[in-house]
Amino acid sequence: MKKIVFLLLLVPFVFSCSSFDRDLYFKSQKGLTDKVRVAILPFQNARNNINSGTNVADALTNEMIKFRTWEIVERDQIQKVIKEQAMEATGLTAKDYSKLGKLLNVDYFIAGSVGQYIYDSSDSDNVKIRFAINIRFIDTTKGQVIGTGRYTYQTNKNYFRSCCLTSWIFIFISERNIEKELTVVSKKIAADIKNTLQIN
Repeated sequence: MKKIVFLLLLVPFVFSCSSFDRDLYFKSQKGLTDKVRVAILPFQNARNNINSGTNVADALTNEMIKFRTWEIVERDQIQKVIKEQAMEATGLTAKDYSKLGKLLNVDYFIAGSVGQYIYDSSDSDNVKIRFAINIRFIDTTKGQVIGTGRYTYQTNKNYFRSCCLTSWIFIFISERNIEKELTVVSKKIAADIKNTLQIN
């Protein structure tokens, strides 16, 4: 029984070794709290990963589709219209957003960039994962940015050895990889947006 209690007491220290920083701001929340159609565009890639922008957008889509008041537009539909209009998803102007919004019949776009998308395994005993994600919320009526968000998330694979100095117990912790951690951070971002906007 004492061993079980000891392990349970260690759990908060394990997960405290990961960090999540948030900075979310909206000029106006009114429209976003209604039933709206939202299109999540591919994010601009991090320098070190050419697929990071699409990966982040897909991960956020998987979480935001759970918002009951938001109808999320399918990515294939977005890409089809962008291609037909000879546009670049990561280089749209205010005029482009307005035009694309009408063609897709969406109220808001979510766009952004990936500043960091890092899986550092140079030290096998201390694998580090780090994300830095910037988000913009765009009203398609005038193509204006009505909200921004910046999120950073960092963790180590070997929580105990790198942070808690009890590496012997690491065998009980499943190995983390960048896909799993991206799911974790996407859930956190979606929860932050949902709580801030107070939507279902």
